Amino acid sequence: MYAGKTKEEQVKVENRINLYTMYGLIDRASKKMRGVTASIAGQDLTIEMFFDSELTEEEEEEMECAHTDVVSDLYQEFVGIYLKLTVIPSSTPIYDQRGTLGWIYLRKEY
Repeated sequence: MYAGKTKEEQVKVENRINLYTMYGLIDRASKKMRGVTASIAGQDLTIEMFFDSELTEEEEEEMECAHTDVVSDLYQEFVGIYLKLTVIPSSTPIYDQRGTLGWIYLRKEY
């Protein structure tokens, strides 16, 4: 489990989280996506994805598939691995909403 690892081992797990999350989004990310961040609290990992408008059913399903990819690669490291889909209009900044692991992806907004 993540909490019982040395700092060096935790960094390796965090790098895997970044890699697997980005890999899971290949050919699934939509233009609506503003950012992806992750947080670890105790033995739980939460991946939060921010969008500028409501997702279609198909888009939501694609995000759940990307999440399943992450779960399949990291299930031994955490008790719970959660996905949170958040809609915030692009007129509202999201930079300060990054998780404990920082931004995995953050869209440049003008």
